[in-house]
Amino acid sequence: MTTKPQGSALTLVLLSTVAFAMKGLLAKYVYATGMTVDGLLLLRFLIALPFFWIGVYLFGKHRPGERKMMRVDILWGALYGGLFFAAALFDFTAVSVIDVTVSRIVLFTFPAIVLILECLHKWRLPPLRQIVCFIVTYVGLVLVLAPTGIGAVSDQLWLGASLAFASALTYAVYLYFGQRMIAVIGSMHFAALVNTMAGASMVLYELILTKPLNLNVDGVLWTAGISIFCTVIPFFLLYEGIRRIGATQAALISLSGPAMTFFAAWLLLDEVLTAPQTIGFAVVIVGVASIKNGVTLAGLGRLLSRPLFSATGRRSTSATASPTDIQSDAPDAADGTVQTPGKGT
Repeated sequence: MTTKPQGSALTLVLLSTVAFAMKGLLAKYVYATGMTVDGLLLLRFLIALPFFWIGVYLFGKHRPGERKMMRVDILWGALYGGLFFAAALFDFTAVSVIDVTVSRIVLFTFPAIVLILECLHKWRLPPLRQIVCFIVTYVGLVLVLAPTGIGAVSDQLWLGASLAFASALTYAVYLYFGQRMIAVIGSMHFAALVNTMAGASMVLYELILTKPLNLNVDGVLWTAGISIFCTVIPFFLLYEGIRRIGATQAALISLSGPAMTFFAAWLLLDEVLTAPQTIGFAVVIVGVASIKNGVTLAGLGRLLSRPLFSATGRRSTSATASPTDIQSDAPDAADGTVQTPGKGT
């Protein structure tokens, strides 16, 4: 069997991570035009939606799940689409309230929440090592949010952080319970179905609340950029990268996402973390990276030390991957997919 160059696969995943990392930052430019969160979300879902179904038509038939979609899958898709819509709404609202960097760090705690859900669902205590990782992760989060003490945190920061955490929690629920459906119908069909239902949820939400959209030419152009370059294109790059090297190695690359957002926000938006916040940022990354044995900083270092454009290399054959072995931008993974090895994703 001819193997795909591993170096090029890592490059694809890295490019997708960069694109996903830019989503929250570009949202700031949309808000600067006067467009609201609702306007951005509505356009984003509507613009990206047809591209996912095109992807299903072009690629999905070659990587099916256990069976074709049935009517009952539409009902489950509506449930998961509603959860994904809620996660996206919380996420983009958080970005409109607080700095992109801080919101990304809070959002990045979702893998820990997934494992907590897994323990609750299976009625078992997590291993001691995971408990330590949870504690480390949330200690780092406290340093990011309250570097000078809890009492010094502004109401606006509390609001934004709460929204970002609500997004992480909602996405974790969607992520954990949606895995089985992906195995059944395939990840591309799941992505298209969930995004369709999330878009329908957004339309229904807007019809009920009739909140202002404040659409304008500049805002629409920025939103189109988010939809195409931070949603659709990185999804296909990620899809191909994971097909070649598996979800576990792709997850290691995804750990660089918050750092990329941090750098881009510093460069383009003049956002700066204080020294205690920077330490907290590093602690969160270490905590999340260490939650699972397969995702470690040592493994990340070994992976990134390989030439990105190597012409040779063995394809990863990792047999299993947990929910934390998933590259997604949480809601940053605007395609709404959950990746599992062995399913061609």
